Amino acid sequence: MIKNLTRDQKFILWVLAFINFFNYIDRQVIFPLFHSIQNEFHVTDTQLGLLGTVFMLVHSLASVPLGLLADKYSRKKLIASGVTFWSITSFLSGLAPNFSALLGIRSMVGIGEASYAPAATAMISDNFPSENRAEAQGYFNIGMFVGGTLGAMIGGIIAYHFSWRYAFFLVSIPGFFLAWLSTKLKEKIVVHEEETIPLWQLFKNPAFVWIIISGTLVTFAVGAYVSWGVEFVRRYKGYNLQQASIILGVTMMLAGVIGVFLGSYIADYLQRSIAWGRSLTIAFSLILAAPLMYFGVHDDHSKFLFLFLFFSGTVLLSFYHGPATAVIHDVVPKHMRASAFAVYVLIIHLLGDTPAPAVVGKISDLTNSPLFGSHAGLRFGLELVTGLVFLSGLSFLVVSSIIQKGKIKIYTD
Repeated sequence: MIKNLTRDQKFILWVLAFINFFNYIDRQVIFPLFHSIQNEFHVTDTQLGLLGTVFMLVHSLASVPLGLLADKYSRKKLIASGVTFWSITSFLSGLAPNFSALLGIRSMVGIGEASYAPAATAMISDNFPSENRAEAQGYFNIGMFVGGTLGAMIGGIIAYHFSWRYAFFLVSIPGFFLAWLSTKLKEKIVVHEEETIPLWQLFKNPAFVWIIISGTLVTFAVGAYVSWGVEFVRRYKGYNLQQASIILGVTMMLAGVIGVFLGSYIADYLQRSIAWGRSLTIAFSLILAAPLMYFGVHDDHSKFLFLFLFFSGTVLLSFYHGPATAVIHDVVPKHMRASAFAVYVLIIHLLGDTPAPAVVGKISDLTNSPLFGSHAGLRFGLELVTGLVFLSGLSFLVVSSIIQKGKIKIYTD
């Protein structure tokens, strides 16, 4: 693990990880509310899926301009402004008088949440040495798994006992404190001597292109699991909403934390021996995760087997997060770290988890009939997306090959 951190490094990791933690609580809290929102507003599965889709659409489109700002101006000010904005709009989500209003307000939450990730990941890479970069990014991403799963549990418990609206009120409050805390971060002023290049030239980098392809595929799959996971467990595994939220939340939280720590450690360990160690770690973890996720969703009989397979698959799936950001920062010029990550975020979310909730919801609506058998409906949609996890792993094998053959420059500091 990372050793001998300075006080400033520890503060950066703690603050940014907590922001990520509450960001994902806010982002995922809506999904276990689907059933309650559907009952109140009388909408279809496709319309419910749009709540996730419009959020990610706006989030994606806002990422690039905000990433460009993060490479030119104060990152901590950008983070503080974004956290404040998403906290306000999240609170307003609980006041939505109808489904259209809720859809519009949730889309605006995406602007606030798009502001921090490019700035935060670039700040981490600028403040930590290359040999520990995946581990540092892994600590940051722990907030994503713990917060996301806790958000799912909070949403399910509140919706089961109270009004779904209270969930939005509760999760918005910590953001105001975190916005203030982020202004206390000490930014490392990094002077880059490299000549500025147009953003589009990033796509001449074959490793960066294949990282985006892999990220898009796995993000679509993860978006489908996250948005429909609680509802899948409620419909097919014999649990009520509160049980489904807690069971799936605890499973994903533990698996995610284990996977992020283990994947980041293995990736940095291999990277010290071979330049493609991080990308190779990602490739094999995704390839192994795919069949576990598929059979977990497909199984009809044992609740224990489902939880075991889903837990194991999520551990391997979670290997991706710390090393992926580190690989991006390894293969692009240092002065473009935030911008490159923003482009990556734009594409993977725009083509990945933006359409995923609505697409899987549409598949559920189209196949939810006895004519399609017991493995149709929502289950069929989630079975389909496991194939994308496998293809994502193959894509990172290509990244490993590109790095191994020395076709691109590696930026180690």
